Amino acid sequence: MKKGIGILMAVLFVGMTFGQDVKAKAILDKVSAKTKAYKTIAIDFDLTISGVDMETITEKGKVSLAGDKYKVELEDQDIYCDAVTLTTHLKADEECYTSLVEDNEEEGLVSPTDILTIWEDGYKYKYIKETTFKGIAVHHINIFPKDPNSKYFAIILKIDMAKNEVVTALIKGKDGINMRYTVTKLEHDMDLPASTFVFDRAKHPNVECYDE
Repeated sequence: MKKGIGILMAVLFVGMTFGQDVKAKAILDKVSAKTKAYKTIAIDFDLTISGVDMETITEKGKVSLAGDKYKVELEDQDIYCDAVTLTTHLKADEECYTSLVEDNEEEGLVSPTDILTIWEDGYKYKYIKETTFKGIAVHHINIFPKDPNSKYFAIILKIDMAKNEVVTALIKGKDGINMRYTVTKLEHDMDLPASTFVFDRAKHPNVECYDE
């Protein structure tokens, strides 16, 4: 799940030809503006991974964001990004793997820093309808990668109508694997020191680390 987490965050839908939806764009612009106004963000989320011929996986996680830096905390692994390097700590295996952020971007992986505003570059979008999600009034918007070689088929977004915040994102992969992130808590503008985003090898002396 290391590369599949390419997280946290990821994106959307069928390769049909849609023009840029004016209503969808207006809503997504509001979400982008609000998100970019925050200096830091911390999100607790539920993650569900499902697909044909596989057992559904469910777990809780947290992502902390500050500019291009982030930390993802999951049950089996933590991912640290200081904007230059990406380090994945596999807890049970007592191993960590470090690579350059630019190498992961070349592989088409989506970072948590992108997911909250990913529609801004390289995607088409379409407004579907007003609906509810867990009792909250939401906008249902689908976004679709323009790149035919994208690993993603589509991303289904539900956006809180009152708060202009993404509450859930369903990422549909071309490999048949679906990943749903549901936000359970969102905080912003808290103090996040630079050390938050760096794997401290001194604190994990039993962990074997490798450069990729």
